Amino acid sequence: MTEHEQGEPGGHRRGLDGGWYTDPATFAVELDRIFARTWHLVGHAGQVPEPGDWITATVGDQGVAVVRQADGSLRALYNVCQHRGHELLVGDAGSSSSLTCPYHAWNYDLDGRLLHARGEPVGDLCVPSVRLEQAAGFLWVNLDDDAPTLDEVVPGLEDRLLAIAPTAPERTLTFRRTHLFEANWKIAVENYNECYHCPNVHKAFTKGVVSPGSYRISCHGGAIRHEAEAPATTGYALASGGQPYESNFVFPVSSIQCYPGEVLNTFRWVPLAVDRTLLVREWWFDAAEPTPEQSEVIELDWATTVAEDFTIMDSVQRGMRSRGYTPGPLIERPDGVATVHSEDTVAHLQDLVRAAVGR
Repeated sequence: MTEHEQGEPGGHRRGLDGGWYTDPATFAVELDRIFARTWHLVGHAGQVPEPGDWITATVGDQGVAVVRQADGSLRALYNVCQHRGHELLVGDAGSSSSLTCPYHAWNYDLDGRLLHARGEPVGDLCVPSVRLEQAAGFLWVNLDDDAPTLDEVVPGLEDRLLAIAPTAPERTLTFRRTHLFEANWKIAVENYNECYHCPNVHKAFTKGVVSPGSYRISCHGGAIRHEAEAPATTGYALASGGQPYESNFVFPVSSIQCYPGEVLNTFRWVPLAVDRTLLVREWWFDAAEPTPEQSEVIELDWATTVAEDFTIMDSVQRGMRSRGYTPGPLIERPDGVATVHSEDTVAHLQDLVRAAVGR
């Protein structure tokens, strides 16, 4: 921790130095010590209802797949052929009775066991499995076989999700949209987890979707929970006033949130480089196609709350490269529960990063 990050005795803590966001060596360490050892949201069981159905996702810099087995169970695998390293499954989702590599047609059973190597006897081979857990239908993977369980990291996550959206396990993917940021992944999740900028940047969100005076963000280890009430007339046509907003973020790059009206939606951030991050924005309803009312919510969210952050994060990344940047003080509350007037969660996220990389 640098002198700037420590802050002055008795004063505010300061943010991370710019190098944390611009140094490729730091990014490489994070891929190993953070992304390969934590839980990541990769989808929902509703995407793979039948045997042979599969989805793919990227965890840090690693490709994974979740496959519905013949007995109805789910299995997660590294998405890589054991022959010459081609991705075993290409695309976001699909269905097949077995898994065939498109490069040399090596064929695997749904559980990853090699069935055929173009007729050649090559011995017993199997695609390595990945740890997989569920919470209210949502699928999570962890590349670390020795990591704590999801429930140990985020106690009660499933109960929270079922409380705000009882039909969560029956949902399916209804809509997906992506955006590539020219910014480090930490800039993206810090931005998401503080609402200090909301009154200034997200006026539609704070005036039409939630009541800003009720907004509270609390930190619980690797989990960050956002809670707020909706105004009397919410901006979302699917809900009446007074229904809550809640978001459950899981470190480092996953979040499940529920807008008023039990509108389940998720954020996933995929780190592509030290200064490039892919946002995957998804919506989970009870059918594969959104209704007109659901489409209205999706478009309003993207045009305001989400898109309003695009240029901000790219600008912050440029600022982190500036020789004139010195980290400023973080605005924190004595009780550690953030509001639209504080950024306690930024300090918490940065503490998690420092602890994970040992700095």
